[in-house]
Amino acid sequence: MKKNSSSFVVANGRVLMANGVMLPASIKVEDGRIADVAPHAKAADMLDAAGAYVVPGLIDLHTHGIGREKAAGDLRTYAAQEAAGGATTFFPTFFAPPDETAAALRRHLEETDSLRQVPQIGGFRLESPYLAYTGAGLSRDLVPISRELTDMLLKAGAGHVKIWDISPELPGAAEEIRFLAGRNIICSLAHTRATIDQARAAVNAGARLVTHLFDTFVCPRGEDQDSGVYPVALTDYLLVEDRVMCEIIPDGAHVDPILVEKTFRCKPSAGVVFVTDSNYGAGLPPGDYELPGGWGLARINGPNDGVRLVARNMGLSGSALTPIDGFRNAVRMFGKDMAAASRICSRNQAILLGLNKGEIKEGRDADMLILDEELNVLYTIVAGQIVYRREGR
Repeated sequence: MKKNSSSFVVANGRVLMANGVMLPASIKVEDGRIADVAPHAKAADMLDAAGAYVVPGLIDLHTHGIGREKAAGDLRTYAAQEAAGGATTFFPTFFAPPDETAAALRRHLEETDSLRQVPQIGGFRLESPYLAYTGAGLSRDLVPISRELTDMLLKAGAGHVKIWDISPELPGAAEEIRFLAGRNIICSLAHTRATIDQARAAVNAGARLVTHLFDTFVCPRGEDQDSGVYPVALTDYLLVEDRVMCEIIPDGAHVDPILVEKTFRCKPSAGVVFVTDSNYGAGLPPGDYELPGGWGLARINGPNDGVRLVARNMGLSGSALTPIDGFRNAVRMFGKDMAAASRICSRNQAILLGLNKGEIKEGRDADMLILDEELNVLYTIVAGQIVYRREGR
């Protein structure tokens, strides 16, 4: 078929339906949306899936880099890498001093005609500067909450900042969350030593996401806790707070699989989202790589061991996952079926952000993947356009 046909059919696939059932079907696409899902469909242009899986495209809410590209780099190259990794929508995530982030936002918008040239990008995410501590970041990236600074960053993003991370214990956190939530920006609780009361105040103010649960969460024992009594901690509250979705980095290194299973058992089906938190080097073969920006030498041992800084005692500086690695891990490492894997890698993200994506259903955006038996990406389709095809296809 033509790579950029506005009307075509994906035929002969094993399609993951919106109800979670996998059925033989064909998908008709017209003008970037799914026009029909039926046993048979015809169009002038056909893409024969030849019995491969057809699933909703993956949505990555949290990614700092992939391959040899960083969020502050070239967005077209970034988008191509994300497409090869199965992402039909992603949110470049910034962790830098505010002036550097603002400059990158302005440059990206100028270079891409306000993101119209990179339709995979759903918007930007700011993980800094409003954090209580850095994790793998640098202290220069963090500053106190200031409405003047918030306004500066929002202006630089020109309406494209969609997710903003905030530590709930910072002075002014609840007020800033309320301000941002009122502008339809998803606020996420992150990098925190907060008390349960501080976190609840942030949720009451409108926070609806938790940044990589268990990772960069410090939950000290309460001073008034009786000896021998199991202490309740912030993560316990977040697991039973139905108003927030909880991110998980699903590589088995950032979060122990037992804690991932605990999360699945505590949260409702719509309460968990898998993210990559990927960094420069994600998707690259095992080896040592020099990180940009003065980070130094990083070692990658495969997708499930993270990106590790050699000069920092092999400490984690992000994950080495691509989106399709997270999807495969949902199935292979955590024992979920394809429907559940799709929900936590796509549909829940779409619901959180109000996107017309995340399921194969008439009227939805035609964002989908064609996968082989080993869950490798054969084709990535965004708004009805093939943006990646495996070599030889």
